[in-house]
Amino acid sequence: LTDLPGELLELILCCDVLGATDIGRVSCTCRRLREACQPRGKVWRERFRLRWPSLLKYYSHTDGVSWLEEYKARHNAGLEAQRIVASFSKRFFSEHVPCDGFSDIETLGCPSHFFEDELMCILNMEGR
Repeated sequence: LTDLPGELLELILCCDVLGATDIGRVSCTCRRLREACQPRGKVWRERFRLRWPSLLKYYSHTDGVSWLEEYKARHNAGLEAQRIVASFSKRFFSEHVPCDGFSDIETLGCPSHFFEDELMCILNMEGR
């Protein structure tokens, strides 16, 4: 892999059969592959786009976005949203919803569109 031209290496790493874990592991193997998988580069942008295509509208092409950090933030927001939604039935089984019932959502510390996107994913899951 390290002997391939940069453009070809990027195309291979942007392949949709590779996951974020695969990209992370490849980037740990050597300096050349780490540079190909740089956080602000095409590989992590493509990984983000493949995983959450509807979120790209929130970004400008001229922004110096760390796609690796955005990927991590969106992934963590999704895990937190799933945890919160799973706790709803326990907390809101009665007809009375406490005033502070949704305070954990308000203090997530992530962009609201990450949480909204995860809720839409949960609603559109098969079997729901």
